[in-house]
Amino acid sequence: MTRHVPWDPWPDVRWGSLVVVGGLVVEVPDGWTARSDDAGVVLERADGGVSIVFRASGGPLADDLQRVPADALLLEASTDRLLLALPSVDDVVIRDERLVADRGVQVRISLECSADDWLETSQIVDGFLDSRWHPAVDRPVVAIPGVAGVDRSGPSLQWTAHPDVLDHLARFRDRGLVPGSARRSEAGVSARELGFVGRFGGVTDKGDEVLGPVVDHDAMLVVEASDPAVDGSTSRWVCWVQGRRCVIRASRSDGADALGIVDVGSLAAHLLGWLDLDAVGSVGAGEPVTIATAQYEDRSGPCPSDVEWFRTAWAAPTWRSIKGWSHESGTGLFGLLVPGVGALRWERGEHEVTVQPIRNDSVVRDAVAAVSALTAGAGSRSRV
Repeated sequence: MTRHVPWDPWPDVRWGSLVVVGGLVVEVPDGWTARSDDAGVVLERADGGVSIVFRASGGPLADDLQRVPADALLLEASTDRLLLALPSVDDVVIRDERLVADRGVQVRISLECSADDWLETSQIVDGFLDSRWHPAVDRPVVAIPGVAGVDRSGPSLQWTAHPDVLDHLARFRDRGLVPGSARRSEAGVSARELGFVGRFGGVTDKGDEVLGPVVDHDAMLVVEASDPAVDGSTSRWVCWVQGRRCVIRASRSDGADALGIVDVGSLAAHLLGWLDLDAVGSVGAGEPVTIATAQYEDRSGPCPSDVEWFRTAWAAPTWRSIKGWSHESGTGLFGLLVPGVGALRWERGEHEVTVQPIRNDSVVRDAVAAVSALTAGAGSRSRV
């Protein structure tokens, strides 16, 4: 053990817990064990539920794309990281592959676990890659060639409905006979076509199943996406959680809503699919740019900065400001998505806004954390 140097930002290490893979030095965290096998070095959590694999060799991440399931959500596809979500009916698995060059040797770090476990475990990997032995360096993202244009839309919902269908059902939930004008309205016709109401407009058992979690929920998350320079362009993703059952309403580009009942475990995949992250169109790093709030809210003028990535962003036809919040969990997600640039971190001052490129995993982490907090304990609650 070396003597601690007061100005050293890294604490003393437990030398007996160090593992070297290629040129990468890894300190085994508390509650984890290390072992060697044919794959390389494997770190395992004490409960055996999660493992991280280190290999001092391996092909490029582009090779892994050939083995990605068709229903996987591509969240980031760069030469140094492949991040994807594997949805199922009641769970979401995150596969996180990283390729690190250290002292002339490439080290592959592989992690595959549930979305909830990924939140903490991926931060452990981040710590390995930002240590006294391997200081983190922000570099622009280099996309894997040939990935652009691949459609990975994520899991779908059961129905396409008029945006006012749920309001219509709530309004007439206790009415056996609904006025003809309401039945003939666009929302009324949509509800009838979907089987949510009967001939005379009364809510059916199917409609009540959809409406139940909306009017009697354990938790609710509302996420809005809008262009700060365009009035009235807001689209919404809303979920209502009732035990293991969730109702999702998601705005579609054609003006209708996607609507469905899903298991609480699949929420993260549905939200990530709706956010529609560009897996390859991300700059990932760059210097911050500060502009006036008036310019942020009206991009019709000349570009106010000579920074290359910002000039690309300024020329983009749309920006998507993401704002989400759940009062029940006290958590949310906030970000900015720009075509050709990717995710941006933004901070609003009194009269100015500062934006800076970040990697997609920051948005993924916020989305998964918001859903995980929303559903904490929901799986143990039984509802009849």
